Amino acid sequence: MGDALLDPAVIERAAAKLTGLEDFGGDDWREALGVLLGAIETEAELTDAGRRLVHGEMVGHLVNRLEIQHWVERHPEIRNEVIAAPLVIATLPRTGQTAAGWLMHRDPGNRSLISWQAKRPCPPPGLGVAADDPRIVKARAAAAATPAELRAMHLTGAEEPDECHWLLSNACRTPHQIYAMRVPSHYAWARAAAMRSAYVYHRLQLQLLQWRLPPARWVLKNSPHLLFLEDLAAVYPDAHFVQFHRDPLEILASNCSLALFLRRMRSEAVDPHEIGESILRLLCDYVEALLRFRRAPGARPWIDVAYTDFIADPLREVERIYGAAGISMSPETRTRMAKWIEENPRGRHGRHEYHLAPFGIERERARACFAEYCEVYCVPFGGSPA
Repeated sequence: MGDALLDPAVIERAAAKLTGLEDFGGDDWREALGVLLGAIETEAELTDAGRRLVHGEMVGHLVNRLEIQHWVERHPEIRNEVIAAPLVIATLPRTGQTAAGWLMHRDPGNRSLISWQAKRPCPPPGLGVAADDPRIVKARAAAAATPAELRAMHLTGAEEPDECHWLLSNACRTPHQIYAMRVPSHYAWARAAAMRSAYVYHRLQLQLLQWRLPPARWVLKNSPHLLFLEDLAAVYPDAHFVQFHRDPLEILASNCSLALFLRRMRSEAVDPHEIGESILRLLCDYVEALLRFRRAPGARPWIDVAYTDFIADPLREVERIYGAAGISMSPETRTRMAKWIEENPRGRHGRHEYHLAPFGIERERARACFAEYCEVYCVPFGGSPA
């Protein structure tokens, strides 16, 4: 190892020094962090800048753990907060869930995992959060600095909904690192890891964020949930699950393009064909886990949304989701949503072109991976870029 930046002990000491705290709230994160950092050292071939970036991210997650534990110890009533019937968008990535989450955030009856809160939940927000809160200022600066190419691929906003992977990352147990780095051994470990404790910790963080604000219905979104639906459902037994369906070859090409962009931010040794293999494996695993969960005896109904229908009329599809979940939509909320749709047309930040060919993926092999999923959910298949 060329430096100590990715030494778990160094990262742990850095977090403790920044906070003056010592209790991380259990030890089950340590093995997970060690597996990830070991995979990075042996597989990822990061640049010096990439190593510094990962160091900062990991220190940040441990800072969050220390602060979360500190708040919960001083305010044990946080654990009594009830997370009731969350709306969970658990779907293949790049299928419209981000836009749907932003749209549903216009409803004051919903509670979203706001980006700046997800990245730094402590101190937990209360009514009248100061606009100059350093966390908000930092998140706004980061959003403003987002490269145009990435903005064309993914909606980004400091005060808009973000992904649950930020909360799961504080438990150090999430497979999403495969997008940003070549870490196949970590993905294999994370795919098979026990995740119940990570979702219990996920719930604790929602309880913390909800504690000083009026209760509301949480709207959550995260594609890696698909790998761990049994654990997610055990922790949130009254959740409403939503899935968006899009041509899998379009999903595959779009995800490969995103991974290529993210990996080039951290490494100069990026192989597009390896990315193709990694992302195809990830999406196949998503589909396999999803089919198994939804076919299980006693499986609850899901709310299914066709991507093409959502793109054609987002408000109609959100109203349909609400109806299926037993949620009423006020005229004021409908007006807010309609206004957001008008102000945020598709392609507002540019259009990103993506293709399968650069990633060495054989279309027939990909078709075989997704054939059953497409048949079961009547998903159109094959109108994808070459």
